[in-house]
Amino acid sequence: MKGPSVRHPGELRWETNLLAVVTLTLTGFGVMNCYATGTYIADWEVQASQQLSGAIIGGIAFLLCAYTDYGIWRRLAKPMFYATLAGLAVLAVVAVLWHRKKAPGFLNTLFPLRLGAHRWIYLGVQIQVSEIARFTLAAYVAMRCADLGPRLRRFGDGFVPVMGVVLLTVGLVGLEPSVSMAIVLGAIGALVIFTAGAKLPHFLPVALMGALVLVAILTLDPVRANRMDTVSTAALECDPEKDQACQSLIGLGNGGISGTGFGEGTQKLGHLPLAYSDFIFSVIGEEWGFIGSLFVVLLFGLFCWLGFRIARTARDTFGTYLATGLTAAVGVTALFHAAVVLRMGPTTGLTLPFMSAGRASLILYLLSAGVVVNIGRRRGRPARTA
Repeated sequence: MKGPSVRHPGELRWETNLLAVVTLTLTGFGVMNCYATGTYIADWEVQASQQLSGAIIGGIAFLLCAYTDYGIWRRLAKPMFYATLAGLAVLAVVAVLWHRKKAPGFLNTLFPLRLGAHRWIYLGVQIQVSEIARFTLAAYVAMRCADLGPRLRRFGDGFVPVMGVVLLTVGLVGLEPSVSMAIVLGAIGALVIFTAGAKLPHFLPVALMGALVLVAILTLDPVRANRMDTVSTAALECDPEKDQACQSLIGLGNGGISGTGFGEGTQKLGHLPLAYSDFIFSVIGEEWGFIGSLFVVLLFGLFCWLGFRIARTARDTFGTYLATGLTAAVGVTALFHAAVVLRMGPTTGLTLPFMSAGRASLILYLLSAGVVVNIGRRRGRPARTA
């Protein structure tokens, strides 16, 4: 039976209402700019309609999750995460076999190679499993941390098992390869575990090991080494013919204070690759100027601020940890995207949440936002009893 509604002393309804408005604004602004950015591409109307349908389906998912007790995700966390882990393991095996030239040709139909990586499973529609992992990993780690309670502060039987699951996920995604997504997932898992009360010294060996692996990848992989060289020489030179991020800076510079006007940008006309996804923030900066860019940054900042406020006053520890993980997924990804566009980091391929092209990604972000809204709405209400 549902318990009576009790006003929580720290509960402010404006937080959840404002979070819903911010989410709607980001999505609407994103669909509008995504459509205008890809108009030069053949058959873009089809892809744009998919983005619009993603916004509609995601909006329905947002409403359903906003009005469904988030306790259901605690019960579903384990099967969802195990299914995600199985998908990531299959993709990692395919990627390794393909790298060693031992993979049968038919595998490329089921697990298409795009942009040099096996990140998708084709089951009638293409599914990027690592995108799903952003939600399922946050839910699973939140569930494990809530179950462990104070035991999480013990290294051997608390911290290690939970962090081990995070590192396993990171490793599988890294084998696809998708280093940037692996870093994002690692950050999400680590932040949830830290919020749950893990001791800071326990993270030191993990951080050291992660740093060594990352340095090895960036040094030994010629493609990623070249991207790092581009970043290291950012202050000295900018070659538009060789550097995608340089084209991004040109777009931002063209925008000035108020922008060139909606749909009037020129960098998207073949100069900036994947302008509708990997570099959409640059297009926004060119067409809407500094004012438009600042507006988007403030929206993401407001989203994260509200998400963490809701996490702080959730009715239970699982709600706190889940809201933290889902909010971090948006904030960390948006930060990485902006760093690439501003040439402050190597090109990663991470899209801008709610705004870049990608129907499945948009649906998952809206679903996650709906869960955070529900966590906020449930403050002060006792959990349902079994």
